[in-house]
Amino acid sequence: MAIQTYSPGDVAVSIGGNLIAGFADGTFVAIEREVDAMTKVVGADGEVSRTQSANYSGMLTLTLKQTSDSNRVLGAYLLDDEADGSGVFDVLVTDNLDNKTFSSEGWIQKGPNEEYSSELTNREWTIALARIRQEWPAA
Repeated sequence: MAIQTYSPGDVAVSIGGNLIAGFADGTFVAIEREVDAMTKVVGADGEVSRTQSANYSGMLTLTLKQTSDSNRVLGAYLLDDEADGSGVFDVLVTDNLDNKTFSSEGWIQKGPNEEYSSELTNREWTIALARIRQEWPAA
């Protein structure tokens, strides 16, 4: 069995073609689907059925350091969207360790709460994803 090594540097995020950098320590990228892929339904007699959801939307949360230049990039998209609706962009998250990718069109759902302290703080960006497409390498 080979020893596997994970490096946070193996994860890349591109927003509208801009490579995002300056991630915070800890969880810095989180992708969550809006609803479950399958919903289980159990009848009165115990028979189990399921329904597949056609909803592939979700959320991407990026946690950046206060000093990250990427805060300006994301902030510009938010301002453009609020001004004239032009803040929709392509999203690509790549995990080079597993050769796994997530892609979608997205927009800034919520900008970060602004917090200032005597120490460096983080900025959390919530990005709505219209339709998450996942590509996994063949087993």
